[in-house]
Amino acid sequence: MEDLIIKNLIKDQLLDFDKLLKKNYRHIGLTEIEAFFLMELYSLKEKGIKSLNPKKLVKNLSLSEKEATDLLDSMMQRNYLSFDIKENKNGKMTESFSLDQTIKKIVDYYKNQINKDIVNTEKKHETDENEIAEILETQLQRQLKPLEIEVIIKWIKDYNYNKDQIKDAIIDSVKSGKISISYIDGVLLKKKRNKDDKLINTNRKKSKALKDFLES
Repeated sequence: MEDLIIKNLIKDQLLDFDKLLKKNYRHIGLTEIEAFFLMELYSLKEKGIKSLNPKKLVKNLSLSEKEATDLLDSMMQRNYLSFDIKENKNGKMTESFSLDQTIKKIVDYYKNQINKDIVNTEKKHETDENEIAEILETQLQRQLKPLEIEVIIKWIKDYNYNKDQIKDAIIDSVKSGKISISYIDGVLLKKKRNKDDKLINTNRKKSKALKDFLES
């Protein structure tokens, strides 16, 4: 879902693909040359050029045709670039390329950074409730409402969730693109039910084993 959102934001020019790539290319495993190569591909795609050949690519890059061909192959092999063959309205097969996989790598990098920020909070907090509240305010980018604070307190005091369980649920909500107290509460409840079901099934197996033993 996040990949599609980012893709549409780039398409609508609300996000700049080149700026995103320049800022993050090292984080997603690219060299500077590879990053500029992908930016050139994106520029061609914006101009409506869907099929590629090395001659088109080397016009604005200090590369030979062989180097361009090798880079195309490398980008495909490492899942930064893909090619699709589709049938047009006239029944003719046409080839087009996509940089969606590169966008996904950038999104995944940001997800991982958010996960690290949630899990590895170095700041000391007076209580677990304060720590969770601060994490949520950072993710929601606003101050929590009194009722939301009450829900956090209930998670820890009434339902006995520990802060690591709550952090995992927050990470799940970030991954799903549905960051809200109600969604996180639902994730926690679902995990608790799954855990309880496993415990019940385990106890049933133990009881049956004990019964079989006593009757033998």
